[in-house]
Amino acid sequence: MQEGLEFIVRSITDNGSLLTLLLQQEIRTEPVDQAEMLKQRIDSIKELDEDTKAIMKKIIPAIVPFQHVQHVTYSPIQMSITVTRQVYERIGSPRVGDTLIVTIQKV
Repeated sequence: MQEGLEFIVRSITDNGSLLTLLLQQEIRTEPVDQAEMLKQRIDSIKELDEDTKAIMKKIIPAIVPFQHVQHVTYSPIQMSITVTRQVYERIGSPRVGDTLIVTIQKV
């Protein structure tokens, strides 16, 4: 199943028959529980056996009982595409600030 990414049109350059759109993915933050981050880090340590990992995960709530949820920010993807005026009109003539869904996949 293919999933599209949402991009905001940041600028449009009109060169007559060709238009260049600068697209930027909207910056979103994701809440992450610090205890969950520690559990994932423990899972990634290859030198630990499964029993040790399980014991360490059990003591995490005692170590970080009241840690606040942190927000992780991802760097936005930015791209520039050049299309003919005909293609631009076919995709609805987006304006600066409009949102487009872009699907990228390997063929």
